[in-house]
Amino acid sequence: MVKYVTRRLLGTIPMIVLISIILFTLLQLAPGDPLAGKLDQHADANYIAKLKEDFGLDKPPVEQFFFWAKNFVQGNFGVSFDKKVLVQDLLSERIGKTVFLGVVALIFTYMIAIPLGILSANKPYSKLDYTLTSASFIGFSMPSFFAGLLLIYLFGFQLGWFPYSGSETEASGYEGLEYLMDRLHHVILPAMTLAIINIAQYNRYVRASVLDAKAQDYTRTARSKGLSESKVLRKHVLRNALIPLVTLFGIDLGLLLSGAIITETIFGFPGVGQLYIQSITTRDYPVVMAITMMTSMAVLIGNLIADILYAFVDPRIKYD
Repeated sequence: MVKYVTRRLLGTIPMIVLISIILFTLLQLAPGDPLAGKLDQHADANYIAKLKEDFGLDKPPVEQFFFWAKNFVQGNFGVSFDKKVLVQDLLSERIGKTVFLGVVALIFTYMIAIPLGILSANKPYSKLDYTLTSASFIGFSMPSFFAGLLLIYLFGFQLGWFPYSGSETEASGYEGLEYLMDRLHHVILPAMTLAIINIAQYNRYVRASVLDAKAQDYTRTARSKGLSESKVLRKHVLRNALIPLVTLFGIDLGLLLSGAIITETIFGFPGVGQLYIQSITTRDYPVVMAITMMTSMAVLIGNLIADILYAFVDPRIKYD
């Protein structure tokens, strides 16, 4: 296992290098000057030249890339063109909020999708199964921005149950448990918006896996021994049917850092996704590079975690 993990980690290095080269090239080819919208049209030429020198934009693209790569490896993500502060400081303010949003969305996903998938598989081709299947297809096809606006209208405007903007109550003075509950209150709607598509996906995975496990020989053997249906389901069916979800869980862990660009924008949620959109709009290339690279690395590591977890829960899988 150690050799496999080491080999996989070493294998991610050329992938990360390739991603960084492609991303840097695309940003270099983008039209316009990253400083154009931040300078007065009558700005002095010497001042503009000095500003480009400060940000390293006066160097050739290849030299700019190697300068950025050296700093990135050392944990220095550069200075934001737009906000004139260190990129790592910008990210440290927002990354915790995005991870919190992602974790709550995952909790909603598992709490809702797994019971619904089991229920659907226990009554296949019934009215209930067809209803849940139709609801899953609707969840698959519903754009996240539409789902977010719908939740805002129903539970924000009409019922007034949940706030639909921000991540916490401003100047509330909350501490401890009160602060945590306030954060949860604000994250409910964006987390549910994120969870809708995942619930539809996981529901179908669980249903298919449970039906497949029920048709296996070990399940028929358990029934022939006189075990009750509930024991068969709990000890034999679910233990094997939920194994594929481990892979999805590892991948979802990798996506936590990316947040939800559209969802955070709709809800005015001050996370990494919202910062990403703002940085693309303002051509804040150091922030775009940092967020994209961190997300890529998180997804690669998440896939590795998924493979490791799969080997732990399924003894048939061996990594030499």
